[in-house]
Order: sequence, then C-alpha cells, then structure tokens
Amino acid sequence: MAEDDHKDPAERIPDPRQLVAVLADTAKLRIFSALVLSTPGDGLSVEQAAEAAGASPAEARRALANLTAIGLAMPEQAQAQAHEQAQAHEQPQSPGQPSERYRATPEILRTSLRELSRRRDEAAAKAFTTDDPARLAVLLSSFRDGRLAHLPEKAAKRRIVLEEIAQSFEPGVRYPEAEVNGVLQGLHADYAALRRYLIDSGLLSRAEGYYWRSGGTVAV
Repeated sequence: MAEDDHKDPAERIPDPRQLVAVLADTAKLRIFSALVLSTPGDGLSVEQAAEAAGASPAEARRALANLTAIGLAMPEQAQAQAHEQAQAHEQPQSPGQPSERYRATPEILRTSLRELSRRRDEAAAKAFTTDDPARLAVLLSSFRDGRLAHLPEKAAKRRIVLEEIAQSFEPGVRYPEAEVNGVLQGLHADYAALRRYLIDSGLLSRAEGYYWRSGGTVAV
C-alpha cells in the first residue's frame, strides 16, 4: 500500500499557497486555463493542451505533470471519445490504447480553502476557554489572529465575547488601570471602549483606580 494511503484525507489536500505557487508559473497557468476552458467531459491531450496554451508539447507535458501531482488536473483515458467514434462507424486514429487526456479539477481550490479555514478555526479554538460549539462559533467569528475584530451587535453574542475577554483577569485580583489598559490594548485598539463594555456588563468593577473581576465564569 502506498504511503499516502495511510494518511488522513485532509492531510492530502494541498495548502492553497501551494496551489497559488504552482499557478504563479506562466506556463502552468496557461495549461490549466486551457483545461478549464475545454469542453466539459472531453479533456485535452498533451498536444491539444500545448496548442491551446501556445506552448510546446514538452512544456505542456511538464506542466500537466505538475498540475496532476498537486491535484489541479486529472489524467483520464479517452475511452468516451473512442466509444463515440465506434458509434459513428469511424475508426480510431490508433489501434492501440487511447491517448491520455487531462481535465482540470478546479474544485480542489475550494476544497483546499475550506480545509485551511477548518484548520485555522481548530487552532484558534484552542486559545479560548470554552469548548461549547455555539460559543466557539461566536468567538471564531469575532476574533482574528488573537485580536478582537468586532463586537457582535446582538446582546447575547456580545456577552459571550465580553465574558471571554473577562477571562484575561484573575478573580480576586485587583488591577491598576494601566495594567487593565495594557491587557485590553493587546486585544483591541480602542481599549477604553472595551473597558467600558466590561464594566457596563458587570464583568469588571472599579473603585479608587483599581479594577477586579466581578462576573463571568470561573474555572474550577
């Protein structure tokens, strides 16, 4: 059994950056475009792909090998064409095996992007203090790269985000304002507004220049 057969299917999905790197090569991009624009179901032979892309057969062969290796193209025997020729009482050009043809598989781009998004969300979820799917969905849509991208407009969702931010402060500890600002500034540029939201939501309290946790969940 091939080594790749032991891998999880998700591990065999190429990273979108690898796909872009392959298509950044002009020759490969022209060949891929020729395959995408070919008649659905027919595919193109090496010679046809070369002609359509304005490349030499050798360039087309190398490009198709690379595109196939990363999943952007798929080779297939031209059995359907041979069958159609027989039905029309035409003799195939060669009595041997039908020539190999290729078709584009652009769906790998969408699959790759979905998998990248799934992996990023999975990694990001580990940074949060909850494993509740509904709460994680709100947090993942509100944070980007460890920082707050936006506060949800709906009160219930905003509460979930603020409760997560409140976890940055230990219960029973009194924090000077400068330290609170420093923590919140690491999450959002407008730390003053974020501080007010936490106080108005009853998650932080303040007196005499000090702040402390007064709401939210506590890990036990």
